[in-house]
Amino acid sequence: DMAGIVHFSNFARFMERAEHAFFREVGLSIWEDPAQIPTEDRVAWPRVHFACDFHAPLFFQEEFEVELLVEEIRSKAIRYLFRCWKNGGVLAAEGRMAAACVRKDPATGRMQAVPIPDRIRACFAPATEAQLKRPQVRSPRDGAD
Repeated sequence: DMAGIVHFSNFARFMERAEHAFFREVGLSIWEDPAQIPTEDRVAWPRVHFACDFHAPLFFQEEFEVELLVEEIRSKAIRYLFRCWKNGGVLAAEGRMAAACVRKDPATGRMQAVPIPDRIRACFAPATEAQLKRPQVRSPRDGAD
């Protein structure tokens, strides 16, 4: 913003990028390729909750790290805890996000929450808290201002 502080709305993008990195880390993609997964088996992950508390400002071009922890895996949803750390270990922000596992009905186009498929749950299963911690260095100069 005009004060040189990273705008609050960017934190949702930072958290989403960390979530995408987590999916890649466990061998998945947040988007399932129709050429690889039949329509009736494809799922999507719309966000159903987002909240963020700010503890210290991040300034333009200041580097920081985003930490992701999986707080809970439910039958039809996953809930994350995120922490944005400034250099020197200062907590800048802490947030939570939840994503529902949904399938689109090809006939109606409506999304319906469905149980997380076993093929996806199996990718999450071996992860421990340490494995689920996904730091991502992110700098506002990389496109977010």
